[in-house]
Amino acid sequence: MPAESIPKVHLSNDETIRIGLVGCGNRGTGACRESLLTPGPVRLVAMADLFPERIETALKNLSKYEELRPKIDVPPERRFVGFDAVDRLLAAEVDLVLLATPPYFRPAHYAAAIRAGKHMFIEKPCCIDAPGYRLLVQTNQEARRKRLSVVVGLQRRHQPSYLEAVEKIHQGAIGPVYLIRTYFNMPGGGRAGWTKPPDMPELEYQIRHWGVFVWLCGDFLVEQATHQIDVANWVVGQTPVRVQGTGGRQVRIGPGNGDVWDHHFLEFEYPGGVRLICQARQQPGTWTHVSETVHGDRGQITLGTGPWGLGKLTPRELRKQRLVNPYQREHDDLMASIRGQGPYCCEGDYGATSSMTAVMGRMASYSGQVVTWEEAIRSSDRLGPDRCTWQTPPPVQPSTEGIYPCALPGIGQGK
Repeated sequence: MPAESIPKVHLSNDETIRIGLVGCGNRGTGACRESLLTPGPVRLVAMADLFPERIETALKNLSKYEELRPKIDVPPERRFVGFDAVDRLLAAEVDLVLLATPPYFRPAHYAAAIRAGKHMFIEKPCCIDAPGYRLLVQTNQEARRKRLSVVVGLQRRHQPSYLEAVEKIHQGAIGPVYLIRTYFNMPGGGRAGWTKPPDMPELEYQIRHWGVFVWLCGDFLVEQATHQIDVANWVVGQTPVRVQGTGGRQVRIGPGNGDVWDHHFLEFEYPGGVRLICQARQQPGTWTHVSETVHGDRGQITLGTGPWGLGKLTPRELRKQRLVNPYQREHDDLMASIRGQGPYCCEGDYGATSSMTAVMGRMASYSGQVVTWEEAIRSSDRLGPDRCTWQTPPPVQPSTEGIYPCALPGIGQGK
């Protein structure tokens, strides 16, 4: 992050940063908690979600923390529900917006919030297709022009162990890099039998279970392994020129499993011939392993291990031991940037390129073809509708047995 401080902008008169939360599920609630725990006066003043019960559940969970209760002021009139909830929240008096909706919505919500002059925390991935990526690129330019602070939920960029390791690599500690190996192998599993309730509209069902529908999450490769792919892009300092790979579905079969895959194996090639071998899997009873290892002519460095890059530690254990929590640090850094008390954070660029690199990988494995960076970012394939209302038909529909068609390499649906 550039060591550039900026003057305070877009704050209330008493210097309180007023927070609006968009997407009130588990991750949104966690991001909001961390935002409320940052130094200085902050207040949660508005919340938005498609489903009113999620707002109420998030408020209940946040209010369990005694230190947070005085910082929560969200009366019923500032609890916004529906597809227009974001617009109504942006019209309220908020300084900082936390975006934690299903990833399909993120580029449009980000663009609307930056147009409204709001500082941003954006969960990863930032896009699930090329049209979304191109909107991110345009919006990032506007964010910098307005001097708005933006932090993306790629917390390894704020984690001391990663910052130190990447700096060593860039200084030549292991010589020229020629190979990076990343793994995001988790238990995961199928949802066979978890079918749509008869009285629930298809669109509502898919949004409530967005993690198994490609048009909403981008596939688990994009939704989760973007962390590892971002580390590779960070180490190399560039995006790949091409990628090829394979994968498929072995446990996510039968009704209720959406259309995402359950395993991928990808080979990215960067300028100069550096290779990234990226493995991602969600299958029960298999080898569980998460790590990023960088190989150079004079040695290798493993930057982190475990789901959070913390080895066996969890974010909760870090809080208990008062150790540096990268999830908290990213929000601390964002608040310091907004207040003009620290380096200016505007992370939308690598948020966009790392998300798009993961999308590029999905395009290669789904299609069974070699995909170049230029082909990927110029693609016109849009996974979801331009706009969504409760009358919008989902882009993927189940068979009479409740089975959704998935990508078949070499045959079709390889977006």
